[in-house]
Amino acid sequence: MTTGHSSLILDHQDIHQDRHQDAVSERGTTVAHTILRTLRRLGADRLFGIPGGTISPLYDAALDVESGIEILTFQHESMAVHAAAGYALATGRPGVVLVTSGPGILNAVTGVASTWCGEVPLLLLGGEVAARSAGRGALQDGGALGLDLERLLAPVTKRTEGLAHASRTVPMLEQAWAAALSHPRGPVFLRLPFDLAREEAGAPERSPVALTLPPEPDDAACRRIATWLAEAERPALFIGVGARQSAAGQALARLAEAAGCPVIADVEGKGVYPESRPLCLGVYGVGARGPAARYLAAGVDLLITVGARLDDTTTMNFGPVFARAGRLVQLDHTAARLGRAFTPALAMACDLPAALERIAGALPPIAPERLWARRETAGALRAAGSGAETALRPAAGPPHDPRQATIALRRAFGPGAAFTADIGNHLLFAAQELTSERAEDFHAAIGLGSMGSGIGTAIGLQLAWGRTRQVVSICGDGGLLMAGNEIATCAHYGIPLAIAVFNDGQLGMVEHGLHNVYGRAGDNRTPPLDIASYATSLGALAARVDDLAALEAIAAWPRGNRPLVLDIPVDPAVRASNPREATLNFSD
Repeated sequence: MTTGHSSLILDHQDIHQDRHQDAVSERGTTVAHTILRTLRRLGADRLFGIPGGTISPLYDAALDVESGIEILTFQHESMAVHAAAGYALATGRPGVVLVTSGPGILNAVTGVASTWCGEVPLLLLGGEVAARSAGRGALQDGGALGLDLERLLAPVTKRTEGLAHASRTVPMLEQAWAAALSHPRGPVFLRLPFDLAREEAGAPERSPVALTLPPEPDDAACRRIATWLAEAERPALFIGVGARQSAAGQALARLAEAAGCPVIADVEGKGVYPESRPLCLGVYGVGARGPAARYLAAGVDLLITVGARLDDTTTMNFGPVFARAGRLVQLDHTAARLGRAFTPALAMACDLPAALERIAGALPPIAPERLWARRETAGALRAAGSGAETALRPAAGPPHDPRQATIALRRAFGPGAAFTADIGNHLLFAAQELTSERAEDFHAAIGLGSMGSGIGTAIGLQLAWGRTRQVVSICGDGGLLMAGNEIATCAHYGIPLAIAVFNDGQLGMVEHGLHNVYGRAGDNRTPPLDIASYATSLGALAARVDDLAALEAIAAWPRGNRPLVLDIPVDPAVRASNPREATLNFSD
């Protein structure tokens, strides 16, 4: 039950004073049991985390068959959070993470911040020292007189609370669950003192709990937007994370196709509108090139953004195409993003699917020649292709062109596979070369941009989908060195994830960025690693891919529930557009 810093450390006073509660624990009536039963009733069936002293009451209660919950132990708390986020994305329910006090919670912070930026529902349950020991200098005290973890996590959570009375257990969990699921979704942090978790639960308090819904859209504003859309010569819909998390795909498709309006996505909106449809111009922002970039560069007279964060990475360093749009309309389910980066002609915080439906319903008749011109423009841009600065070179031996490697992975695993991209150069290529027909086809946690997030998210997705759908995590060799020990987690729990490592022998995004910004770079090489041997030692099947044509055969290997790791040597000289470099270089 001990894992490094998460070892079972409790002071003798706590142990002796709590022994009388063992009988209570055996009867299954402790607060810890109530927590698990309440989580199960709310819909949680798997919990993620790392055990340790102050969170141990929940791990002990989970041994009771009646709890009906599986707890998965990871190698690092932040990766447990990323995996819980992937599970939440697949199931629609908050991911639940258990960590011990002090460093257990602190190690989870990066993952929590990633879910905050990505609007992913999450419950972080952190163990805490006994309430009677709070403020007395107890090891890992997270209270106001200790590490003050609630204040630390407040900026990246929707709600923080510490359990103070056993009777508050049920309403606290119900309120946290509802807060995590209310748009914009996000993480909630709850502290659970060790002694309270072992108390007899007693009769719970009751209070009505409901999801907080975004405001209804304003009808007059929807009619005005519809009129502008009907009159525009070069309009565009620009979709982002809010469109994904509010399930706005069907409403978006109805509006786009009724208006003949081209659709552009940032990476977080990729797949919300199917990329095979004639009006889809692909991704703008990270890795931007091709139809979307050319359409926006030529100017638009109406740009309607739907749940887009409009940060430097998704707008090409706050590019002029957004500031100079004839009219900018910003729709979101959070007012926090409205007018933050650009000055809109109209901005509305509202239920996004409802707003799109009302705009479509209010759309005046559009002249046939105008509809034809819009569709013709989109079709011509799509037909012109990606517009890559350098053509794909003929397939050859390693090192491979990473663009070709991305295309080969899609071919090998088939159209039904879902992909995640970690943070690095591989993300730039995946965003452009992978075609997504649904929002769940592609995930990248670029709101925070944390290395390891793509691997963790993929684990959660694969765990939720089992063998019904293959998940492929594309990462770099640097990301693998940071988060690769979770391969052992996949092997231990029989999670058949495929991990494709784009191995360029360096921290490629950093190397390219430093050269582009400063004209020079230090040593950004990654340590030599036999990736296949490393992965095999952790329980995976593994192969070095010297011939991309062999990927289809490797993908078809019979492997049961074992993970598969692919070492794909890629050419470190192949680059893609990265707007972050312009931001760091203070470019206009």
